[in-house]
Amino acid sequence: MRLRQIQIKLYHLRFELLLASIISVFVLNIIFPVDIFPVEIQSFCFVFQFLAGINLFDTSKKYFSRIALLIGVLMITGRVLDIYNIMHVKSFISFIYICFFGLVMSEVFRQMYRAEVVNRKVVLAAVCGLLLIGYCGFFIFSTIEFFTPGSFRGIAEGDHGFNELFYYSYITIMTIGYGDITPVTWVAKNATVLVALLGYIYSLVVVAMIIGQFSSGRRR
Repeated sequence: MRLRQIQIKLYHLRFELLLASIISVFVLNIIFPVDIFPVEIQSFCFVFQFLAGINLFDTSKKYFSRIALLIGVLMITGRVLDIYNIMHVKSFISFIYICFFGLVMSEVFRQMYRAEVVNRKVVLAAVCGLLLIGYCGFFIFSTIEFFTPGSFRGIAEGDHGFNELFYYSYITIMTIGYGDITPVTWVAKNATVLVALLGYIYSLVVVAMIIGQFSSGRRR
């Protein structure tokens, strides 16, 4: 019974925890440069994001929660194999990450869409949704670079280059475009356009939805 109460409290804070798990990546990357304890820091963020993502799903709806849990287990398995160099699984990890964060992102959209009034939860969900688009974009770009090296000009070689694609993904969805990293291959260019469109359309749709919900709440 006590465990159920803790679970209910954590579910009530689901968007706060999800946002904190995503923001922690940016904060820790600033505090700890990539050459200092990269595996430990990345593992901490990974576990935090996994738990926050699973917590987003209502356990009463077992179908979706079990799917998320299954994908999460595959993420952990792939991560362990990659850390200990048991086998080369970077492409597998990227694919599973896209599935997991895509599922989490769709659940955020679903809960935000079904909200009857605009409150703090809806605003936090909207922020989480935008950040998750950046995450999915990062894994899409990483997968392209893994299978077709040299798809992006301006990134370093090795793992440092993949880390720079994280920065590139968020620069893309914010439509800043400094030009320090550019897509070269046709696939990379199309993926960049797709991620930018998702970020742009998301902003338009979410703002319109929040305004509509706010207006409906005022009328009621």
